[in-house]
Amino acid sequence: MNTTGAPTSSTPNTAGRAAWICLAIAWIAFLLPIPGIGVFIGWPLNLVAFILAIVAMSKRGALGGLWQLLASLIASPIVYFIGLAIFAGVVGAAGEAGRQAKVDAPKAEISAAATADAITLDAATLHQAYEANEIAADQQYKGKLLRINGTIADVASDVSDDPLVSLRVSDFESVHAKGLAKDVAASLSKGQSITLTCTGDGEVIGTPVLSNCTL
Repeated sequence: MNTTGAPTSSTPNTAGRAAWICLAIAWIAFLLPIPGIGVFIGWPLNLVAFILAIVAMSKRGALGGLWQLLASLIASPIVYFIGLAIFAGVVGAAGEAGRQAKVDAPKAEISAAATADAITLDAATLHQAYEANEIAADQQYKGKLLRINGTIADVASDVSDDPLVSLRVSDFESVHAKGLAKDVAASLSKGQSITLTCTGDGEVIGTPVLSNCTL
């Protein structure tokens, strides 16, 4: 090897150029969010680039392949981890889209079903039915599409930070409606009369509950 770093031949540095090409393809493979492509294509090409860099250095001196060698040892791992971060971001975005689709699906089903017959009643009637006989009320209303009228007693967030609208029955009694979009809930106010389309969801601690509500 020429220890001075000067080229020993006037011929083109073929091995050095080939090393750069291999590195470029390897880095593209690292950055593509495709499982396994970095391991099975990127790293083998990086190894080839490393070997070509050594060959270039042996033929043309240290500068013939030094930068390619350093790139394969230092830059390639950095690019690989950037690729992993990109892949994680893509997977996370896809997972979030899937979760949102699951949240939106029941609402879409209700919107489609809202054109069909729904049981129309007010919050007081629903509360009285559960107060009289929970089992009978479940048979009549639970899992059914309800079009319910009422006056807003409160607009708050539940333990999951989702909107929870309370429809007034009396000073100490109400019906809880869940599932409204946050922007819709934000537009509501106490004392406002509204009509919701919801699914009956039974009773929790003496309070009738409605889910998947739309305004």
